[in-house]
Amino acid sequence: MFQLLKRLTTALCVGCLLLTGCNASEEEQTVTEEKIEISENSVYLAPEDPTAYMKTAYDEVSDALSASDEEAEAEALAKLFVADFFTLSNKTSDTDIGGLNYIPSDAYEDMEVYARFYFYNNYSSIVAEYGEEQLPTVEDVTVSDVQATQITYGDTTYDGYEVSVEITYGDTQAQDLKTSAVLSIAKMEDYDHDTLTAINNGELGEVPLPKTLMRVIALA
Repeated sequence: MFQLLKRLTTALCVGCLLLTGCNASEEEQTVTEEKIEISENSVYLAPEDPTAYMKTAYDEVSDALSASDEEAEAEALAKLFVADFFTLSNKTSDTDIGGLNYIPSDAYEDMEVYARFYFYNNYSSIVAEYGEEQLPTVEDVTVSDVQATQITYGDTTYDGYEVSVEITYGDTQAQDLKTSAVLSIAKMEDYDHDTLTAINNGELGEVPLPKTLMRVIALA
């Protein structure tokens, strides 16, 4: 479907404030959804405004890191990326793209634009036709197969994995949702996007070492 490569054009081929109806003698009541907290590890950024399943997937990433299990890390990252990218219910608009922290940082801006026009372009139509409450939420991602392989990104070939997954959504009237995917995931050295931007802008007095981590290179 797309490839998250820095030559994206050729190889990139994805609370609630409730004011209750009070009588004049009653005070307005505010009901907020319980915020989900994530204990962030030192390698991967936590997703913004995570769902319960995103927390589960992120915790699996942390567990794999603690166990030094690269295959489990790739599987967990696949789950986390898919959940963040394809969940729209926690997004504020079609420009609020999930999963970007788990792709190579030099592809961040290109993927942000690509995803907006080719994956998040149904955000407004779902809201207009069915309402915001029908925006899809990924509730489970099941790994059906994982294979160790070599992954090429740009001019470099990395050790990695090809991870096949099945995607389950919560109840929604939204149609034509992606229910399966195959992800190519490579182990490489990379920076978080904000750090890379600061480096490129000459804003850091001392350049830090990059992280060694998994990155989603392709999704089909």
